[in-house]
Amino acid sequence: IEVDPRLWLARSQLGINLMRMGQEDEPRKQLEMCYDNGYRNEETVNSLRLLDSYKNFVTFKDETTILKLQKKEAELLYPYFEAELKRSIATYEKKYKMKLPGPVQVEVYPDHEDFAVRTMGMPGLGALGVTFGEVIAMDSPSGRPPGEFHWASTLWHEMSHVYILTATNHRVPRWFTEGLAVHEETEVSPEWGDRMTPDIVVAIRDKKLLPVAELDRGFIRPQYPMQVIVSYYQAGRICDYIQSRWGADKLLDMVHSFAQRKTTPEVIRADLGLAPEEFDKQFLDWLDKDVGQTVANFDKWRTSLKDLVEQAKNKNYDEVLKEGDEVRRMYPDYVYAANPYEFMAEADLAKGNKQAAAAVLTDYEKMGGRSPQSLKQLASLEEELGKPTEAAATLDRLNYIYPVNDEQLHRHLGDLWFAQGNYTGAIREYNAVIASHPLDKASAQFNLARAYFAAGRKDLAEEHLFASLEAAPDYRPAQKLLLQMKDSNEGK
Repeated sequence: IEVDPRLWLARSQLGINLMRMGQEDEPRKQLEMCYDNGYRNEETVNSLRLLDSYKNFVTFKDETTILKLQKKEAELLYPYFEAELKRSIATYEKKYKMKLPGPVQVEVYPDHEDFAVRTMGMPGLGALGVTFGEVIAMDSPSGRPPGEFHWASTLWHEMSHVYILTATNHRVPRWFTEGLAVHEETEVSPEWGDRMTPDIVVAIRDKKLLPVAELDRGFIRPQYPMQVIVSYYQAGRICDYIQSRWGADKLLDMVHSFAQRKTTPEVIRADLGLAPEEFDKQFLDWLDKDVGQTVANFDKWRTSLKDLVEQAKNKNYDEVLKEGDEVRRMYPDYVYAANPYEFMAEADLAKGNKQAAAAVLTDYEKMGGRSPQSLKQLASLEEELGKPTEAAATLDRLNYIYPVNDEQLHRHLGDLWFAQGNYTGAIREYNAVIASHPLDKASAQFNLARAYFAAGRKDLAEEHLFASLEAAPDYRPAQKLLLQMKDSNEGK
C-alpha cells in the first residue's frame, strides 16, 4: 500500500486481517476506502456487512477477557461463557506455566455464516471455531442444530490455541497445536471432545494414518474428503499417547522446542528420544491396543447396526436389546445418529424397565452422547428413580451443549438445585429463565427472589420479589415471601 496506495486488493486484505486481530475502526476505514473506489469483491462487501452487524452485539470487558455476544442472547449466555473462559485461563496458566500478554477476545456468532465471513471473508466454512492469536471467533450454540456441537469443548480447544500460538510466536506445526487442543478437550472432561467417527475407523483400517513427520500434510493438503477430520483425531491421540507414556510435562517441553523453530523430526528425537519412524511404530501399537477391536469388527458392526435399526423400526424390542448390546460392545464410541444406546433405552422403556433404560443412557452420556432429548430423558428417569443429584448433573451437562431456547431446562434445573441447597446454581438457572423472556414473568421473578433470599442476599431478593408482584400483584407465593422477608427483617 505504501508503494501503491490504490492497490485495492492489498488494502482489502489489510482490512480483513486487521479484523482478525480484533480491530474494528481501522478495518472499516480500509474496507470502505476500497468500496468507495469501486473495489467490491465478495470478501470486502461481506466484511463490511459484518462490521455493520456489530451494532447488534454487546461487549463485556475485564482485565483478562473481552467477550462479544449477540444482544438477543447475551444475557442468557454470558454467565456460562464467562465462567468457562475464566476456568480455562486459570487451568492453562498453570498447565502451560505462562500468562497471556493481554486480554483474550472471544466473539460468539449465532449466524454460522457470519462466523464464516469473520474467518475467511466468505460463507461456507465447516469449522466451529477459529483462533487468530489472542482473538477467537466461534459459533454460538444457537448457530448449530441442538446437540450437533459442544460449545464449551470448542471454547477450551480454541483457548489452548491462544496459549500455544503465543508461547511459540505462531511457529508451531499445525498437527501439534491441533492435536494438543483436541487432547485438552477430553482433559477437561472425558465426556467432552468428539468421538471416533466411522470415517476415522475406516482410515485406521485402511492404514491411511500419516507418519508424524508428515502429519501437517493431512491438515493442509488432504488427499481424500475426510482426511482433515482423521488428522485431528490422529494428532489428538498422539498427544494422548505422549502424555500417557512420558507425562504432561513432556508436551510442554515440545511446545518450547517448537518455539525454538525445531522441526517435528528434531522435536521427536530431542524430547522423546526416538527416531520419528520408531515413534510411529510404537504409537500405532498403542493405538491398536485401544481401538483395534473396533477397527477389526467394523464391517460386522455396520451390518449389525443396519439390522438393529430395522428391529427398532419394527418394535422388536427383545431383539433390539439382544443385538444392541453386541453392537455397542463392538464400537462403544459410536454415539452419533442411529446409535445402539438410544435404541436400547427405547426398548427398555417399552418393556417397563426404567432402571435398565437409565443405565444405558448413563453409558451414552459418559461416552459423550449429546442428544438433548436423550439427556433430558435420562434426567427424568434419574428423578423417578430417586436420584435428584444425578438428574441435576445430567441437565447441567446440557448447558454446555445447548442452553438456548430452552426455558424449561433452566427452570427445572433451578428447581432441582434449589431443593438440594445449591443456591448459587439455582440463581444462575433462574436468571437464565428470566433471560429467556418467559410468558410467566411472575413465577420466574419469584423463583429468583426466593433463591437470593435463601442465599442470604436480601437486597436482590427484594428487587426480584417486587418485579414478581409488579407482573402479577395477586401472586400468592410472592405475597407470602414478602411477609416472610418482612418478618425476617423485623426479627433482625
